[in-house]
Amino acid sequence: MGLSEINSKNYKIILEKVKYALPTPVIDSSESADFATAYNIKTEIKQQQKHLSDEELELIAQKYLAGVSTYDLAQEFGCHRYTISNNLKRMGIDVSGHVEGRKYKTEEVIRLYTEERKSVKQIAKMFGVCDGTIYKCLRRNNISTNRTRWDYE
Repeated sequence: MGLSEINSKNYKIILEKVKYALPTPVIDSSESADFATAYNIKTEIKQQQKHLSDEELELIAQKYLAGVSTYDLAQEFGCHRYTISNNLKRMGIDVSGHVEGRKYKTEEVIRLYTEERKSVKQIAKMFGVCDGTIYKCLRRNNISTNRTRWDYE
């Protein structure tokens, strides 16, 4: 059986199924409100989009460069973090991998883990972040996180 025979059989099956499908009703604008009410369809957007003023954007940029995260800024200004991020990018501020905004410094984490032989849990507790954050930081920098109990002091 060739490929075209399989495709033609599948096509025939699809045509049979479509033949018995109900057509989609076409509604003119005068009937649309009644239709939406009858079928419980939401016709308006609940969330109003936030437009930030120039003063707010300047304040956001200052706070971001001072180390406040996009998540915290979004919560403070009542908008989505993408709105904050996109506006910062438009202003020419590098948002990806923003080291100043992190609660930890990569070099410090690597030093604590490799030279001082601190555990991931200890480092995470020191910086107030979860263990996974420290594991990601170490893996990004090609530091092996497979230690045995004899590797600790």
